[in-house]
Amino acid sequence: MNWLAIRQRVGEDERDAVETDRLSAPPVAERQMTPGLKRKAAGFALIAVLVFPPSAHAIKTIDYQRRLNPKFSKRVRPETRFIIVHSTESRLPSALRTLSRGKVRRGRTLTRGGHAHYLIARNGAIYKILDPKFWANHAGVSMWNGLEGLSDYSIGIELEGYHNIPFSEAQYSSLDRLLNELQEKHDVEDRNVLEHCRVAYAAPNRYHRSRQRGRKLDPGIDNFERARAGLNDEYHGDPDVIAGRIDGSPELMRAGGHVLPAAETEEEEDTAEQSTEDESMQIGRNRTAWKIAGVQYNSPTTRYRFPDGRSYSGEQIKDWSDIPPGTRVELGMPVPEEKKIVSVTRVEVVVPQVTSTDSPWKVANALYNSSLTFYILPDGRVQPGNTLKKMGSLPTGTKVLVAYRELPKPEARNAMGENLQDVYLDSRTLYLFPDRTLRSGDQIENFTQLPTSVRVFGKVE
Repeated sequence: MNWLAIRQRVGEDERDAVETDRLSAPPVAERQMTPGLKRKAAGFALIAVLVFPPSAHAIKTIDYQRRLNPKFSKRVRPETRFIIVHSTESRLPSALRTLSRGKVRRGRTLTRGGHAHYLIARNGAIYKILDPKFWANHAGVSMWNGLEGLSDYSIGIELEGYHNIPFSEAQYSSLDRLLNELQEKHDVEDRNVLEHCRVAYAAPNRYHRSRQRGRKLDPGIDNFERARAGLNDEYHGDPDVIAGRIDGSPELMRAGGHVLPAAETEEEEDTAEQSTEDESMQIGRNRTAWKIAGVQYNSPTTRYRFPDGRSYSGEQIKDWSDIPPGTRVELGMPVPEEKKIVSVTRVEVVVPQVTSTDSPWKVANALYNSSLTFYILPDGRVQPGNTLKKMGSLPTGTKVLVAYRELPKPEARNAMGENLQDVYLDSRTLYLFPDRTLRSGDQIENFTQLPTSVRVFGKVE
């Protein structure tokens, strides 16, 4: 039996949000009940409504559909066979922005949003991104038991967090209840609630001619605990690998055992113009590094990304005859790249530092004395490269930001930063905190709680 209490939330950030409280029989037990037992349970539930306040069993559901990209084309999904569980690999504000509005890279909109039906925050709140009757672009290139393109047959649920960090008890509790409701409505068995990493695969290309399981890691088979989500049954092998449709281990691979192929963009809705541009920046039979990059072909700021995932700057390549076709050329790329650290104890971005062996010139190359390079000294001071007179005097441990421009501090109206430009939530935008910790835009939890002294740096193309 369901008990509903709906009220309008207060505040600009949740103006159109709706909070729904539901009281039902314990989800795990209910899935195992016969119809007769369920009727008896309904009687006990009625007593529970009279004795216990409904808020004790509440699921807070926030209707976020008003934020859906208006360019997203809604179409009814003809059937629902699966429910796919994902992890956002980012914090809540950035996840909500991407799932509802779409993916933005380098200031260009790549997709039109609608990347999940629900998102469950760390505190257990459920955000409804898209009505589950509609198709959502969430599973990408996928297959399970011979069925391809699982977005056409499934509901997508995102968990705020990362594939290598445990999800919260509140998330499991909300997921359990949400699954109970959706599974009952769409007649989905426990074993057909699948993790994204189980169903995603890499499509054949010129470098591997077969389909390869292991394109995605989320939400982490070693990390996501099915029993805590009320799921009592699962597949113990990969039916597509066993049948020879996909290459991989017949046993379900552990998250740590997945091998990611070269980056793919099959989930992005590239236009013909974008595809043509991407092809023009790839080395081919008649497109050499010189034809693409000109005099910058061997520059430290020109980067070559090989099809197997390796990446080199122009100055690092010695044998130019050994570059494989399909290598992507990126002009004006700074060297070296930042590195994200996501663990139970740390969520931050690590950037290059000046050491006894790594001088400013070696770290930033041609941009060492540019206004686009910032040096973060151990005492917290920040100096642009063009203001330094003696580079040799920079102390060891100085952090170096290469190819950035400083942005005004964001004036967010709410925690989600819904009024902010995309650049402030971008994964390549860096926030410098008073303790010299750097976090990316997609790692910010609450934009209204940023320290007054925080400084923001946006990546320059």
